[in-house]
Amino acid sequence: MRTTIFCLLLTFGVFVSLGQAKPQAISLELSRQVPMKIYQNSNIAVRNTFQTNLYDLTVTKPPFLKEIVSVSKFLPGQSFDIAFSKLGSYEICFSKENNKARTCLRLNVVKRLAA
Repeated sequence: MRTTIFCLLLTFGVFVSLGQAKPQAISLELSRQVPMKIYQNSNIAVRNTFQTNLYDLTVTKPPFLKEIVSVSKFLPGQSFDIAFSKLGSYEICFSKENNKARTCLRLNVVKRLAA
């Protein structure tokens, strides 16, 4: 009986903690050539950690550059959540000044291996 109650409470605790889990955060200041590994269907918070506005932020899936998200002006501290359902490469690109050169962060969405 005690074992059954313990298992039920443990299961309930896991579901409650999953419901309250915060998304993994991506800092746009970490723009680099090596793709950042992201797990498929994981909630990701994309946050402007710069002290300035970012312009023309887009999330795309190369090689077709289909826009998944587009933000014309991304304010300091502003963020949005996103999850990638399809495996593969993605890019988050933005400009630090309006109509200037763009910086891109490459993402590689991979399947999470079963434990």
